[in-house]
Amino acid sequence: MALTVDKLTNDERFNGDNVLQFLLYLPLGVLLMCIRIVLALVLWIASIIMHDKPGARHVLSTLACWTFGVYVKVKGVRDQRCSILVSNYVSCMDSLAATHKLGSISLRKWKVPPFFASALGIKSASQFVRKQHFSETPSKPVLLQPEGGPTNSRGLLKFTDWPFPIGNKVQPVAISVERPFTNVTVHRAVDKAAVFPWRDALWFLMTPCSVYTIQLLPCLERTDDGFVDNIRTTIAEALKIEATEYTWQQLCARRGRVTRVTSRPPPEAARVKEVLPAVPLRDIIRELEKTRSVDVTITNFLEGLVPYTPEAEPVVEPQPSTSQAPAKYVTPAPTGVFPKSAKERQMSFQERKAQMIAEARNRYIEKHGLNIAMNC
Repeated sequence: MALTVDKLTNDERFNGDNVLQFLLYLPLGVLLMCIRIVLALVLWIASIIMHDKPGARHVLSTLACWTFGVYVKVKGVRDQRCSILVSNYVSCMDSLAATHKLGSISLRKWKVPPFFASALGIKSASQFVRKQHFSETPSKPVLLQPEGGPTNSRGLLKFTDWPFPIGNKVQPVAISVERPFTNVTVHRAVDKAAVFPWRDALWFLMTPCSVYTIQLLPCLERTDDGFVDNIRTTIAEALKIEATEYTWQQLCARRGRVTRVTSRPPPEAARVKEVLPAVPLRDIIRELEKTRSVDVTITNFLEGLVPYTPEAEPVVEPQPSTSQAPAKYVTPAPTGVFPKSAKERQMSFQERKAQMIAEARNRYIEKHGLNIAMNC
């Protein structure tokens, strides 16, 4: 039977049929959670005292493993020639397991307290856009998980290829986890990529132990255009699972967790859409996920660096003023064609920028009913 997209995530917390055993364990689990909350307070104090001190990361990661009941087993040897590790995505504690045993740094978009991010070995992805990491701390490998979100390890999602231009040598890593009674990740309708899954973390506190197995695979070098697929296939074969063609966006769409484009788009996407109404919202959201900047996203679309199919823009009917009826206006859609010469690109950008400013001015005058002549 073919693996369908709905089989890649867990809907229920319990992973077995024997609920009675879990009910008998529950009082002990609550007691264990209380003890680990005390350990979390110790971790918080330790992170404040030992912030940026040499050797502090290993101590913090050890305390974090005790707090969340994480035990890590490593198979294979890390290749010191590779500063980039690429792995599958299993749970919110993958970065903790990797930083504890491998000393790696994980890139995440999560908004978490600084002490918590430090204990888990998390760094903001924006710090690595211009490769500062490799000139400042070349001895610490970077862990990338390009699936985009966690699965239940029945299949491997299609990788996004944005991280791989950073280097030509990559060491694949296969991560698996085992625990009694409950699944490590359960997907809900409110799941968001930028929000840390605190509910999953709470179950780490209650579970007696979560055993991670990190399998270090031979280093791969870039040889052709199939570099990303080779990495994904290597990890899938090590885990003995299928390398599917599903993406994280498709998985979310099938499970009803995509952003509701027609009703409540993200604020950043709405700002870009207001300036570039002809650009499809799905393309704007996808580009924002890469650039993390409204201005850069707008510039990329205006200069034709990001291809898209323009949407039909409705004609805006302005409300007539009591003194003067303003003219109708329609903003020409960006062409998405990249000019050949630098001079043409600069002229194109300046012309479109002036056009956007004039358009925004006209809309503001119309919205507030100001008695000012509008320029078409």
